[in-house]
Amino acid sequence: MTSEQGKDSIKRVVTNWVKGVKDFTETAGWDASGITSALIQNVLSIPAESTDYYSEFGRLLNNKHMKNAINEFLQKVRETSDIKKVKIPIIIFSGEASHLPTVFELLNTKGTVLSRYEVFAAQWSEKDKQKIKNKKIREFIWKKYDRLDEESFTSEAYEDATDEKSRREQEYTLFEYLFGFGEYLADKYHLLFKESNDDRARPSSAGFNLLTACTGLRISEMSQLPDRIRGMDRKVLEEWIEISTDFVESTLRPVLSVKQHKRKQRTIYHSEYQIVSMIAAAFQARFDFQQFVQRDRWQDRWGKLKKSLVMVYLYDVLREHWRGSGDSTMFDTVSNQRYLKGVPNKDSWVKALDAWFVDNQINLLHKGRYVKDDNSEILLLKYIYAHKFSVMDNANFYHVEHIIPVKQLQKLKAADEKLAINMISNLALLDPSRNTKKGDLTFQEYLNKQLNTGKISLTEFDKQIKDFEDQLLCDADILPTDLSRKTYEDFLQDRFDQLREEFLRVWRDHIPADPQT
Repeated sequence: MTSEQGKDSIKRVVTNWVKGVKDFTETAGWDASGITSALIQNVLSIPAESTDYYSEFGRLLNNKHMKNAINEFLQKVRETSDIKKVKIPIIIFSGEASHLPTVFELLNTKGTVLSRYEVFAAQWSEKDKQKIKNKKIREFIWKKYDRLDEESFTSEAYEDATDEKSRREQEYTLFEYLFGFGEYLADKYHLLFKESNDDRARPSSAGFNLLTACTGLRISEMSQLPDRIRGMDRKVLEEWIEISTDFVESTLRPVLSVKQHKRKQRTIYHSEYQIVSMIAAAFQARFDFQQFVQRDRWQDRWGKLKKSLVMVYLYDVLREHWRGSGDSTMFDTVSNQRYLKGVPNKDSWVKALDAWFVDNQINLLHKGRYVKDDNSEILLLKYIYAHKFSVMDNANFYHVEHIIPVKQLQKLKAADEKLAINMISNLALLDPSRNTKKGDLTFQEYLNKQLNTGKISLTEFDKQIKDFEDQLLCDADILPTDLSRKTYEDFLQDRFDQLREEFLRVWRDHIPADPQT
């Protein structure tokens, strides 16, 4: 054994010994004899009660230097860890239990702030424990316990189930189940849920919110979940929620699955409440929770949702319908079957897109925002370019192209700070394999240069102009020939008019011409 291995072994034995002693008194074994005995047996591997054990025990305790070091260590641990004299403030709450999560969040503002969901860990009854059949959900629960164990937090559940077999047979609280279910959903549905990156093992909210919404409760009524699902097969509920989540993700996938080239992080445009409302709407359209059966003719409802969800999703993002929205908005959306009542008609879309364009331009003028993949303009472009992604050779990725190059606009911006360089009207989404090679020129300037230097013929010029126009969704005749603030703003409006018309054309089968009742 090397010197470093020996140190690690001693540290591990001492740590386990300290954890095992129940009190800081000699009667509980908190003394130099106890820790010395542990070191002899577990570091030197000498069995207790043997002749060598007693010989080594006497030698070590008679070593004045070592005995003083052990006693000093024990005293420091006692001083820093004994909480018998610590005064703990207690708040007695006598209101309704359903208000506890909110009260706890408002009061707990210092130290380790716990989420509203962690209140349920103590509030929900142990009698609702059940086995978990889904192996991946169990794995996420035990990843949590592994992280807590690494931070020296002990758990009765962790000590009772040390292998896969015992963990499979273990019964879990509803809190543990929903924690694991939320992590499982975030891992499986990358397009819908934010990645779980909390190394302190705090619970994901997705599982809690989804089960609550799907079973017809408000988020504020989440404390009623144990009573709501008592006696029901959680595995069936879990399968129904997954079926509904699969449906929503497959509906949005044609648009959301296209990613920015070389980007590794997930891109989420929506709030969790928005996506939960869509899944819950699909759940309730197909499954009757009260009777615990699949509804008759659910295919008709899902057929309507297939068209409406993808459109209302964008409509709500552009209008920031869910910004700051909470429990009431989600409950009303699901209970009133908003998604089954159709989608905005053509006139509503035109008004919404024009209003968004004006607001977006104002925001960019004052904030100077970079082009980020999770900006709403990129989402709208994904919808507009949706028909092109399906025929791309590399259909899962794109890169952002500025139609009027950034360097030209930066020179213009030097004289006028308020210039929206990254407006949607100046952006296009291109297949990464399609390199425009135009450098700091517009595509028309680039092709004019190619024609004038004899590198392409007039026939080739016309062909490439049409190709650029098709790739960038931008007519060459709207490009400014003399760039100024005025000509640039005119270009932005003209190109947006083209983008709006392209959006209405691409999604014409999903957008009714007249208001729907």
